[in-house]
Order: sequence, then C-alpha cells, then structure tokens
Amino acid sequence: MASSSYTHNPLIHRDRRLGQSDSDWVRSFGCDDMTVLIVCRGPIRREALDVFDEMGMTKVGILLSEKDSIVYPRALAPELRRLDPSRVHAVSDYSGASKEERTVRIDQIIGIAKDNGYDYIFAGYGFMAEDEGFVRSIEEAGLRFIGPCSHTVQAAGFKDEAKRTAERLDVSVTPGINNATARLLLRKHSDLKALTKLAKKHGLDVAELGDHDLELDTVADAVLGASYDAGIDLYTVDELAEQIQIEVASILEKYEGSRIRLKAIGGGGGKGQRIVNSADQAPPMVREILGEVKTLGVGDNKNILVELNIETTRHNE
Repeated sequence: MASSSYTHNPLIHRDRRLGQSDSDWVRSFGCDDMTVLIVCRGPIRREALDVFDEMGMTKVGILLSEKDSIVYPRALAPELRRLDPSRVHAVSDYSGASKEERTVRIDQIIGIAKDNGYDYIFAGYGFMAEDEGFVRSIEEAGLRFIGPCSHTVQAAGFKDEAKRTAERLDVSVTPGINNATARLLLRKHSDLKALTKLAKKHGLDVAELGDHDLELDTVADAVLGASYDAGIDLYTVDELAEQIQIEVASILEKYEGSRIRLKAIGGGGGKGQRIVNSADQAPPMVREILGEVKTLGVGDNKNILVELNIETTRHNE
C-alpha cells in the first residue's frame, strides 16, 4: 500500500514531457532530446531515472561501480532491472582515492559520455556535484553539466569558500573557523617574508605575495591554493590534526559545555563530518574525515571546518 501511494502519487509523479505541449513556448523547454549519463548511486540515481523518464528522455545511462549495491547478494539495485544493459557502464570507482586517481576517473567518465553519445552529465547533490575540477573538466570537454557552472561551484561548492562568501555578504554563519589550514601555515611561517621564502622554495607563483594590503591569512590561503595546483603538500596530516585540536580547544573555551562539529570542505550526504566533545578527541577524527572524503592524497586540499555544533537542527550544511 505504501509503495502504491508513492508510485501513483500525482504530487510526486506526473507527465513532464514539455516537448508535447500545445504551446510553442512551453515546447521550447522540452528535454526529450537530452542524452544523460548519471554519475551517482543509490536513491538519488533511482529518483533521477524516474524524473528523466517522465521528462521524455529515452537515452539515459548510469555508471556501475564496485561499491554499488549490485555487489551484494540479493540486493540488485532496482534501477538495473529496467535499463538496457548497453546503458550501464562499469567503472571501478567514481572519484578515486587520490588526486591522480580522481583525474583518471574524471577522464574515464568523460570518455564514457563521449563514446556513448551522452551530451549531459548529472552527478546528484554532493561529492562530485560539488567538485569544481570535475565540472570544469566536463565543460572543457564540450559536454554539459546538469547543475551550476564551474565558477559557481568554486565559490559555493567547497564549504569553506561558501562560508567566506556568506560572511562577505553579511550573512550569518555557524560560529567557528573556516581556515584551519591557513592558520596552520601561518603557525609554521608566521609572516610575509617567511611565506615568500616558502613559495620560492617550492617554485610557487603567488601574485598575492606582492600585495601588502592583503590580510596575512588571505595570502596564506593563496599560497596553499598554489600548492594544491602544483600537487604538493606544505603541511602533514599530523600537523593539521594538531591545529584542529588547538582550534577545538579555543572554541570550547568560548562556548563551554558545547560540542564541536568537524566538517570536511567537500563531500555530501553527511559524510566527512564528526562531532567531538573535547579537544583531545579531534586528532584521530581528522584522519577519519579526510579518508572518508578521499582527500588524503598529496596535493589535496585538506581543510576542515571547525564549528559549534547546533544541537537543535536536523541537518547542518
């Protein structure tokens, strides 16, 4: 009964084929000719298939990785029962465990799309959908991403950048810090001269080093950005864990009796987050978080938000 109420609920499912409208204007928004490769799994993938079908799309494919439910006995992903096998494309993983692997995976996904005639890529609502590099690669390959453009993803996809954007616009945000890695770098290289020396040592071209009007943490962030582009690390995971512990202790001193949420700047679906009650709980959580969102590789942006945990909400973004 419950299943029937869902599958036959007109508030959920309806004919979305705008291309069959009597109105020329409405027909101009028709999506019947769109060919889409879905790059996500689970309920979101099933939901996307349902909606795309209702929109009249007849050529939709999916990726199938080793981590999909298909690998478990008697747990066949229901969407596989309805798809033409030629529209199911096997991959070992979607995103890879390191920066190098992610580049390979992105190239593989783009290759699958081009080889099989998909003009659009849909990546769900987290992880790769919030990966500016992934979206930019799709755009540069001449394909279309169903979602924000890479410029928007860069400004809002990473949670630290999203918080900075909100703060610049005087939008209230959860108390905490969004630049733990910059603070760590400044703890190791405390002034402009030291940062300049560091950049020179690693051959990093950082224009912000020549702007003496910028705040030092902004310059530190720019140096870090250059290091990520160059694929090198300027700090270790252990050093970051120590810095996060310092930040947690500082926030707990101000908000006594509270809990702290550690949150990866990427990820989605609640992954890459841990709640701690004390500063000494933070270090082991850092490695867990980075491993969960696959940013333990050399040159990965390992920044982690340290925020006051808001206990009365169901979802913290």
